[in-house]
Amino acid sequence: MKVVFLETVEGSGDMGEVKAVAPGYARNYLLPRGLAAPATPALLRRAERLREIEEQRQREQDAHARELVGRLEGKALIMAVRVGEQGRLYGSVTNADIAEKAGEILGEELDRRVILLPEAIRSVGVYTVPIRLSRHVVPEVTVVVVDVEAPEGVEAAAKALLHPPAPPASVAAPTARAEAPGAADSEEASEETPTAEGASEPGTSSLEEGDATT
Repeated sequence: MKVVFLETVEGSGDMGEVKAVAPGYARNYLLPRGLAAPATPALLRRAERLREIEEQRQREQDAHARELVGRLEGKALIMAVRVGEQGRLYGSVTNADIAEKAGEILGEELDRRVILLPEAIRSVGVYTVPIRLSRHVVPEVTVVVVDVEAPEGVEAAAKALLHPPAPPASVAAPTARAEAPGAADSEEASEETPTAEGASEPGTSSLEEGDATT
């Protein structure tokens, strides 16, 4: 069945869009709710105007969404929750929880459905979560889940997760010096051989020996 969408229906059609849909979907959902109407010649003539209205609305939504992105930029959403053993949460952090926390920063409510969280968070850690603020503006926010009873405090625990200390630099092994075969043995032999009696010590000149015997 061909209909003209009178309102934007997420996942189905935009306002002013002419589209064929299943007859049952149209009769049972779209038409009774006034979301769409049969594509009559008169309504088809209105479709272009409806599309222009929808495009203007979308531009305004995108502009507002970009403003919200500016408010969220550089801010992590810190979720302080009760934690059990091995960093497992007693409950979970859901898209509704994240929407509430983001709303506190933005100063306005967010629908939980704009939080694109594939599944509830059940462990302490740092997570990247997309937020669909408008059709064309889908920023990612950092969600930090920490123990509400962290000994160092929630803020310090979150900072430690966001900026873990760098691992210690590894000590480079000394570079082996290439030696001719047998060189090491000859050096050891020369060190162990006692100096013969009367032999001149290294650095002693023959003139000094002569002076000593005169």
